[in-house]
Amino acid sequence: MEQRIFLCGIHQETASFNPIPSTMKDYTSYVYQANGEELIAQNRGKPTCLGGMIDVAEKHGYALCGSTNMFACSGGAVQQSVVDAFLAQTLADLKAAMPVGAVLVSLHGATQSDASDDVCGDVLTAIREAVGENVVIGASCDLHGNVTKRMMQAADFISGYQTYPHLDMFNTGARVTELAIRKMEGKPTRMAWTTVPQTAPAHGYTTNEGGLKKLMDRAHALVADGTILDFTIFQVQPWLDVTVSGSTILVAAEDEAVAKAVADDFAAEEFSLREELQGPKLWTMAETVQAALDNTEDKPVVLVDSSDSPGAGSAGDSAAVLEYLLPHRDVMRAAVAVADAAAVEKAYALGVGGKADFTLGASISPTLSSPVEVKDCVVKSLHRGDFVLEGPASRGARGNMGPAAVLMAGQLMILVCHDCNNCKDPQFYRSVGIEPTLCRLVSVKACTSFRAAYEPFSAQICNTITPGAAGVQLTMLPFARIPAPFYPFQETTQDMIPAAVCLR
Repeated sequence: MEQRIFLCGIHQETASFNPIPSTMKDYTSYVYQANGEELIAQNRGKPTCLGGMIDVAEKHGYALCGSTNMFACSGGAVQQSVVDAFLAQTLADLKAAMPVGAVLVSLHGATQSDASDDVCGDVLTAIREAVGENVVIGASCDLHGNVTKRMMQAADFISGYQTYPHLDMFNTGARVTELAIRKMEGKPTRMAWTTVPQTAPAHGYTTNEGGLKKLMDRAHALVADGTILDFTIFQVQPWLDVTVSGSTILVAAEDEAVAKAVADDFAAEEFSLREELQGPKLWTMAETVQAALDNTEDKPVVLVDSSDSPGAGSAGDSAAVLEYLLPHRDVMRAAVAVADAAAVEKAYALGVGGKADFTLGASISPTLSSPVEVKDCVVKSLHRGDFVLEGPASRGARGNMGPAAVLMAGQLMILVCHDCNNCKDPQFYRSVGIEPTLCRLVSVKACTSFRAAYEPFSAQICNTITPGAAGVQLTMLPFARIPAPFYPFQETTQDMIPAAVCLR
């Protein structure tokens, strides 16, 4: 019988300090929700991990079976009922599809539920129990995945993003599919796993420069010369407060000894970067605003409000930056966004041209920031909130901030909306008539994902200390469950890194 490949996915990056749970609504309202053959049709040729899986599998001549794909944006812990529903449907579909040669799963890798610290491990283990030991299981993960030993005991192969900002989702799905097909076809393929007891704030590094780029470049060279088949150098989600955590190194090679040796080598270099990965200078909000006031270039200063980044699991509802801008409302053109549905409703009631005082912020996560009073706001425009991302990341994908309004407070342009996801993309502002390049300061609620789009037209990018569930000062956050010793919370030594092992 022709071997088939079964596809499914459940994706969410958990920020443990976000008190708002992620529910089924967060999944069903998202554009990438799909079932059955719709999963294949929706992702074929698209810049997603599933798109890469489909492309490679079909090029190799394999038939595909689509099951459930559930995608939610970063947020608080997922309700376990969501995970249970995904597994019930997926395992039923898998039973009906058997026999299959492989199961490929699109995951984030750092998903926590209100009942489990390792949802991705739960999913892969359940699939392994369903298919037995002879079916190949592969998974794609985000670079910020927390790839546990339990995940690798269930999956034959895991491939993670190799770029940050993330630009290689399609390629990640393609890579893990190539590995799975190698094993299906009887070619020697082994994957080694080890983990480094450390984390770093997401603003602290990119794969475009610095020590992490050098490590990535060296790893790519080993793939190019045939020494290894694949690698991932994970940087674990820094706001995940779980008992099993670490920055995992995965290396695939034809020979097990080679895979282990290279993984150990990469882990040692990752350890050596632990201080550098904590990132450059952090600015206070006052310092960043002053930099914008002093800015004489015809480009904006970008205030990085990454602590309130929806892409990192925060609510996007902090108006803390706005509070620091208000004293300069009459002299500085600036753009800032706040997720605040009540403010949008009020703006709609006033209508374009209406004027009123607004209380903005802290409407979703009131324990993480405080509301800000803004006097004499004028409603400049009202919007449905849908837009198309200009990229380069996810270029052409659709975004939706929900009903939105632009409020003017002097020269301050305040975008109030229901959802600040995809604020990393300039179209988040441009779609409502705010042109970032004409501002002296632009506030962006993102960690690093915005850089590919914003760097070309920015005078300066300032990683700024702001409140939120994804706080940039990790040692100031209320971690209670992470292992110890764990850098930067405690000092670590290289001998704390376990020797690489092949678990399957």
